[in-house]
Amino acid sequence: MKINEYDYEPIGKRIKQARLTKKYTQEILADKIGVGTQHISDIERGLAGMSVASLLDVLTVLEYDADYILLGKSKTGPNNPINKIISNMHQEQRMYAEELLRVYAKSCGIVLE
Repeated sequence: MKINEYDYEPIGKRIKQARLTKKYTQEILADKIGVGTQHISDIERGLAGMSVASLLDVLTVLEYDADYILLGKSKTGPNNPINKIISNMHQEQRMYAEELLRVYAKSCGIVLE
């Protein structure tokens, strides 16, 4: 028994935007996750949902987190401004940036694990 109809359109739009950001065609995404191109088209237009396994594959291939794709909010992922900056750094620069951020967070009273 289905309780509520779900509007898949916002999720489909975010998947499409993530796909275009990676410069993937629907065919490329479909091949990478093992589904048909028509299914990707239906998902992006909000006409179909997808299994949890397919969602996980989409998230992995497009390198986005579930919070962004499902809810439109993200603390991580390539659309996060901090991640955009860090992604352009080499390993040593990332290490220093992370340390600076930890020091700043601590000075703000943020408790880190």
